[in-house]
Amino acid sequence: MPGRREIGMSLHFDFDYRLRWMDFDRYGRLHPFAVFDMCQDLATVHAEQMGIGRDDMLRQGVIWVVVRQKYEVVSPPRHFQKLLARTWPHSPSRFSFQRDFSFRDEQGNEIVKATSEWVLMNVESRKFASMKDVYEPADEYDSARAFERKPRKIHAFEEGNRPVVQIVPSYSDIDLNGHVNNARYANYIVEALRPDEHECIRSLQIDYRYEVVPGEPLAMHTLVEDAMVRSKGVREDGTVAFTGAIELG
Repeated sequence: MPGRREIGMSLHFDFDYRLRWMDFDRYGRLHPFAVFDMCQDLATVHAEQMGIGRDDMLRQGVIWVVVRQKYEVVSPPRHFQKLLARTWPHSPSRFSFQRDFSFRDEQGNEIVKATSEWVLMNVESRKFASMKDVYEPADEYDSARAFERKPRKIHAFEEGNRPVVQIVPSYSDIDLNGHVNNARYANYIVEALRPDEHECIRSLQIDYRYEVVPGEPLAMHTLVEDAMVRSKGVREDGTVAFTGAIELG
C-alpha cells in the first residue's frame, strides 16, 4: 500500500441546492432518498477537495463506505426551495470518520440536519482498514455537531407488524463500488412502510451491516410502535443486511 496521504482541507464545504419536484412524495413531503442523496454528493465533493476522494483512496487499495447515517427534518421544506448546504468532518478515530451536514433556507433557518459515519474498506478483502494507515488527519476540525449525541445502534426486533415486503435490488440501485448505493436503502425502508398522509417521516437512521449486491433478494420487516418505526432488510439466509429507525411526527 502506498504511503499515507496528508489532508489538505477547508474545514467546511458549502453548496447551494434547489429542491426538485421529484424530491417530494405524493403528500408533498421530502423523500428520505433525496436527503441522503444530497448528503453523499456533498461528502463526495468535499472528500475530493481534501485529497481523500474515491480515486485517491483507490490508489491506496481502499474505498469509503458509510456504516450509519441519520437525518432530521427541522422545518418542512417546499418544492423548488433553495437550500444552503454545508458539510464538515470530525477528527477520525482509528476505524471511523464522522461527517455532519446542515441545510438552511436563505434566511439562515435550519431545515434539515444530518450526520454520517464512514469507514475505509479494503477493496480486495472487503475488511475495514485503519484510517491512520491511509492518511494523515488534519490539525484541526470544526467541533460543531449536527446532533448533540452521536446516533446509537438501532435495537433489534424479532417480528414486525406490517406485511413483509420483498425487494430485489435493481440495476439502477448499484453504484461505482458494485453494491447498492447507500441512499437507495431509504427507498426500501419507505416502500415497506408505505406511510399514509398522516405518517410524516421526521427522522430516519440507517445502520448498514453488510453489502447488498445486485439481484440479492431482501425481505423487508417493519415494526410500528406509535410514532416509532423500526425496519430491517433480511437476506435469504436470515442475515440482517441493514436496519432502519424512523420517528414519525
